[in-house]
Amino acid sequence: MTPEQISAFQAGSSTKPADVNLLFLSLLCAALFMWAAWVCLRGYRAFAAGSISLRQLGGQVARTVLLLLVTFWLVLS
Repeated sequence: MTPEQISAFQAGSSTKPADVNLLFLSLLCAALFMWAAWVCLRGYRAFAAGSISLRQLGGQVARTVLLLLVTFWLVLS
């Protein structure tokens, strides 16, 4: 952003663009962690009910963690 755009943004919102960026990245990370916890909990409940095997549960958790890592790498770099 140019200095004029930054000053206009600060005048309109009374905050810095970097602070808004940090807020949105934090909300995205929190939502992704909540989604991953939901997926793992659903997988565990299915395992406890006997619907899936331990190997399937491990694969599901591994895919979820891998997806989180790739998403964080793409978004936070």
